[in-house]
Amino acid sequence: MNTTSQFTSNFWNIYIAAIVVLSFIGLAWLLISQNVVKLKKGEEAKTTGHEWDGIEEYNNPLPRWWFWLYVLTWIFGAVYIVLYPGVGDFKGVLGWTSHNQYEKEVAKAEEQYKPLYAKFANMPIEQVAKDPQVQQIGKNMFDTYCIQCHGADAKGSKGFPNLTDHDWLWGGEPEQIRETIEKGRVGVMAAWGPALGEERVKDVAHYVMSLSKPKDQYDEDRAARGKALFHGGPANCFTCHGDQGQGVQGLGPNLSDDVWLWGGTQKAIIETITNGRHGQMPAWANFLDNDKLHIMTAYVWGLSNKDGKAPAPKAQPAAAAQPATASAAAAQPTEPAAPVAEQAAAPADDADGVVLSNKDGKPQGIFYFATGKSDVSANAAGVLEEIIKAGKDGKRLVVSGYTDSTGNAAANAELSKKRAQAVQAFFEAQGVKAENIELRKPEDTTAAQGDNAAGRRVEVTVEG
Repeated sequence: MNTTSQFTSNFWNIYIAAIVVLSFIGLAWLLISQNVVKLKKGEEAKTTGHEWDGIEEYNNPLPRWWFWLYVLTWIFGAVYIVLYPGVGDFKGVLGWTSHNQYEKEVAKAEEQYKPLYAKFANMPIEQVAKDPQVQQIGKNMFDTYCIQCHGADAKGSKGFPNLTDHDWLWGGEPEQIRETIEKGRVGVMAAWGPALGEERVKDVAHYVMSLSKPKDQYDEDRAARGKALFHGGPANCFTCHGDQGQGVQGLGPNLSDDVWLWGGTQKAIIETITNGRHGQMPAWANFLDNDKLHIMTAYVWGLSNKDGKAPAPKAQPAAAAQPATASAAAAQPTEPAAPVAEQAAAPADDADGVVLSNKDGKPQGIFYFATGKSDVSANAAGVLEEIIKAGKDGKRLVVSGYTDSTGNAAANAELSKKRAQAVQAFFEAQGVKAENIELRKPEDTTAAQGDNAAGRRVEVTVEG
């Protein structure tokens, strides 16, 4: 019996113990009271005196086999409750507990299988994934921990992602898959129904559909209005889904393909925008040690890389065409974009990134951005765990955006705001409540002269 039931009284301990002991006494009395009839050799049994429609009931003694089976059962039960828990809080002579039994069985399994797991620990994921023995071990673990959500074929279902394709919100590289399995993930899509209203939700839904579906499946007029809402207005969908709906790793899925976690019909998309979505991948670090995580990572990675080779990187979308007029150019974001050929091999100081530092004894996060961009770095969640935890614990996260000094000043100010909003959306996606995030415009949003990469940043400080 669990001792937590005795939080205020020992009554239940005594109550259960009394029931068990009295039950044994009652069973013994029942046996003795029914074992009084004895027949001598050749003597016939008498009737009990009862008669029903001419049928009389004989008063036979108990069969010997039944009598001794009853006695053995009674003795077995008595010995059991002496050796094992069963009488109130009495632990039993052997001191057995289910927890100790579990630990013994786990230790026995570890002793048997650990050398096998360790054999693969230092092998590259690509090599491990092709090993037939690992595939069987990985499938056994997958069937134990994963099929409830991802299905026996790993192709998922509504709300649970397919692991056999190359559509990875949090990244499909081995290191990213391992992090997902080990630490879990939380994906949050805000509910935009209250802010947009029914008609504007439909407009955005039609624009989203236009990104991947043929023209006969959406309304072009609604899609045109939805595009403006997608890139601005109260929603600013592009901060999580990218300026072309291509998705932002760790923030929002790609809307330009035909992979839909919650359904790609018009009804499903409207429902998603209206009510938002919340998904959580549990952390398995408490169940899988490093060697098992390595095997599990290889198995999951191998589900979408059957030949043991990663797919070729997808070509990056070409940059949008430049405006034809000077007035249009002034309205474009800010810092000058590099030619497409140069963007494909941007220098290190022009790439996005994130670092964790310390300011006045408190953690501070700094997000860096590529020129003219507001895309949050893919590894931000892993680097800023301390700040994310502080936000979840109720501390205020103050977010301030900056740019370098190149480009139009007014457009730069808008870009610094968009960067701050992108960071805000990132923290909300990690589970930080919106009321714990404050967008605070600095006195001067220009943080560096020229095209110095240090100026293209967002600072996040912890207050409270």
